[in-house]
Order: sequence, then C-alpha cells, then structure tokens
Amino acid sequence: MASQTEVNCPICLEKLIQPKKLPCSHTFCEPCIQSYVQVRKTTDEKEDTRFFKCPVCRMETNLANMSASEWIQILPTDHLVRSINLYTNDDSKTNVILCDPCLIANEQNVAKHHCSDCNECYCEQCLNYLHKRKKDNNLHAITSITNDTYRKPLDVDELCPIHVDKILEVFCFDHKKLCCVICLATGHRKCVVKTLDDIAKDEKECVDMEEFIINLSKAEQCTQTTLEESKEKLAELGGDKELLLQSISEVISDAKSHMDTLHGELKGSIEKTFSNSEQMQEFDIDCILAFQKVLCHNKMLTEAVKERGSRKQKFLTIEKTKMSIEKDFEKLQLALNYAESGNQYVLDIEDNLKNVNKWTKLANINSKQSDERALKNITEALCQLNCIPDCALFEYSFPVINVSFPQHSPPFGFLKRQTKWRLNFTKSEKMFGVFLKCLSVENPEWSDEVSAEICIVNQMTEKKDKIKTINHRFHKKESDWGYTSFMDWKSLISAENGYISEAEVKSQSLTKIYCYQSDQKLLYI
Repeated sequence: MASQTEVNCPICLEKLIQPKKLPCSHTFCEPCIQSYVQVRKTTDEKEDTRFFKCPVCRMETNLANMSASEWIQILPTDHLVRSINLYTNDDSKTNVILCDPCLIANEQNVAKHHCSDCNECYCEQCLNYLHKRKKDNNLHAITSITNDTYRKPLDVDELCPIHVDKILEVFCFDHKKLCCVICLATGHRKCVVKTLDDIAKDEKECVDMEEFIINLSKAEQCTQTTLEESKEKLAELGGDKELLLQSISEVISDAKSHMDTLHGELKGSIEKTFSNSEQMQEFDIDCILAFQKVLCHNKMLTEAVKERGSRKQKFLTIEKTKMSIEKDFEKLQLALNYAESGNQYVLDIEDNLKNVNKWTKLANINSKQSDERALKNITEALCQLNCIPDCALFEYSFPVINVSFPQHSPPFGFLKRQTKWRLNFTKSEKMFGVFLKCLSVENPEWSDEVSAEICIVNQMTEKKDKIKTINHRFHKKESDWGYTSFMDWKSLISAENGYISEAEVKSQSLTKIYCYQSDQKLLYI
C-alpha cells in the first residue's frame, strides 16, 4: 500500500499534533502556536499584545484580551488535517490511532472507536464514561476502528469561516463560494446553488485532484520564480542605492576640488593685488614725509630771517620759499599714486555661488515606473486553478446621520483582470446617488465595456429591492458612471420601509452594500 502524504506544522516542521486552525485557515500544532503566541506577548514590547500575526501569512488575529492558554482552547480543531495524519500509513511505524481525550490529558491510549459527529477518536473507557454520558451524544454515529480504517476515504465536515458553529453544506456556482445554511439564507438566495452531497453524487461534476495538484504545482513554481525575481530586484535596489550615493559623492567631491582650486587662485590674486597697492601706498607715504620735511626746513629758515633779516631780506625769503614749496608740491603730485593706491576693493562674487545658501537640496530622486507586473504569472497560474473567482465580494458601510458626502469606499480589486474599482456615494437634493469608478486607468488607451447591476436589498421583502443597471464603457477620460438619484434618502433610512432595520437607524449605521464582479457583470446587492 502506497503511503499517503503527511501534513507538517509550519513552525516545528514535524507531523501535526493536535492541529489547531487560525481564522486565516492556517493550521499549527497546538503546543507550537501556543508557545508562539506566548513568546510574542512577552518579547514584542512595541507590538499591540491584543493581536498577533500568523507565522505564515502575517494576518492579524485578535486575542480578545485572553492569555495564550485561554485563547488556544477556543481555536477550532482542523479535523481534515488531523484525519489525514491519523490515517497516514507509514511502513516504518506502527499504524496506531490514539484517543483524543487521552491526548489532551497527555496520555497515549489506542483508540477503538470513531465518532463521525464529533470527529474524534475514543478508547473504550473514554467512549463509555465521557462520550456516552452526554445526553446530546446518544444519537451520534459511532464506528469501530480497525486495521483497514486508514484505507477508507476521508469524509470530514468543514466549519464555515464566518459562522463557526455551522458546517459548509452548499456551493454557490454564481460566486464560486462554499456556504453554510446561514450564508445561503443571507447572501445567496438568488444564486444557483447545490449541496455538497449532490455534487459528490453527480458524476458530471469534475473533481480532478490530479489536474488540480499539477496546476497547484505550477502556481507554486510561478510563485518561486516571482520570489527569485523579487530578491534580484531587492539586490538591484541595493546596487542602485550605492550607485546613487557614489554618484552624488563624486559630484560633491569634484565640486569641492574645483572650488578649492578656484579659492586658491582667488587668494593668490587678492594677495598680488593688495601687495602692489601696499607698495604704492608706502611710496606715497615716503613722498609725503619728504614734503613735510621740506615744509619744516622752510619754516625754520623763515623764522630765522624773521629775527635777524632786513625788511628786504624778509620779502625775498617769503617769495623764494613760496617758489620752492610750489616746485616741491608739483613733484609730490607727480610722485603720488592716489589714483591706484586710494582704491577700495570689493569682491564681485558669482551669482551661482551666492545662491548656494539658498539651496534646499542637491538633487531629486526620480524612479522609473516598471511595465512588468510581478504578480502576472502567479495570477495566470491561479486562474488555471480557479482559485481566483469570476466575481469579487465587496462591502462598505457608513453612518446615516451627520454624515458628509461624497463618501468613497476603499479600493477593491478583480484579480483575474487585474483591475481596481471603488464605490462613490453622493447626496444631492435629498436623493442618494451611487457611482462605480474604475481606478485602473494608467494606460491612456485603456477602456472596458462593463455592465453593472446596482441593488439595495429590502430586509422585509424581496419585492421592494431597489435595482438599477449600468451599461458603460469605462476609459481614462470618463472612468466613473452611476446614478445621482438612485433613491430617495428618507426612504433608504426609513425603518418602516425596511431597507434598514430600526436598530441600524438608532445606531446610525447604513446597511452594507455587497459587490460581485464577473468578467462582464458587476452586481451590487
């Protein structure tokens, strides 16, 4: 008998023991995920301890202010993984199925019975004294575990991820979604649905696991290729960063070197200019000093003549001294360099150099948009798996009292066509308006013919549902379309009309609007 594949824990990488499923649907050993949460709560001081991130997908899970041991008890058991690992045939080990209640008590006793309703295995003692003594368990289907148990096909009920106390029983073909009875009643009453039992019995329904696994392997390989490309891009980013840093360093270094050279030349020019001026100024000082000595000598001579000279001699001395001073002054005027030495020097600094202090940055960092889409290959591979549905579920809500318009919903995407959309809500002249806007209009030539059905569901009766249809070609110049007067605002928020319940009106909360998107149709319900 060929051995089946075990499912291992992503944390310890061993065969899953007591598998527990997180809200994101990833499964871990109970001891592993409990230890992981405890470590995060004690070591991550900066993190909010009310949440922790899944070790696989990084999705946040709310701990509801409980300890790790308390929270782990309310996590659902992954019965499918548990059953696969329990019934795995390993030739190197004895094929033994252990009692679930005993495992919780850290005991290992061989299970003899299996309860299909509880999805648990029991030893004789636990079956008789634990399981059968509960009144609600009297009608459960109990089967004996034999050596051939692992050969039987697995048939394990899966819990609804939204309504955790209900099992998935129905498949919606319109939205390609598994539903429980509550999902069916609340969100898929107009859809084409079929029970999982009927699908299993219908031989026309294709359940080709081999092809699915092949396509899954292709998707995994595409993801690996994309991962390697992303790592290469990360390395390229590091190289680009170093190149930019080196480039600006070289530019600054060259600029500094050139500035130093110009600075040296300017210093030499200033030194030379002032040296010549200083020499001229010193020569002028010598000339003035000589003229001063001449004046002093003439003064002494004149004073001597004044004391002892005749009147004639005094007159002659005065006139003779005047002539001498006049000649000496002419010589002084010719000798002085006032025209040059008396100049004041001012630097005429280049405007570009003056503006350096006004600079706020040296350069701009510009990025070139890549035309490649990193997820394109993965998207195509997942489309072959039919993992990406033909429709996308979207919901949005806002208060109905003291609300400002327009309202814009967050973007939602349709992965198959790699487009993004958004809902816009308006209120004008007491009318409520709904618009559909396409955000994927980067390509100037982009356009798409889309048909959309907008519907607000009446909570009391299907006959009052408000429905309008959009047929529009979306393109760059006109990327949104809708109705400014979809319906009267008062009728929307009237509790009597039934569009919104009385409790929602009191809580000021608008009923949610759901959006389904297919290849050629958008549905709002």
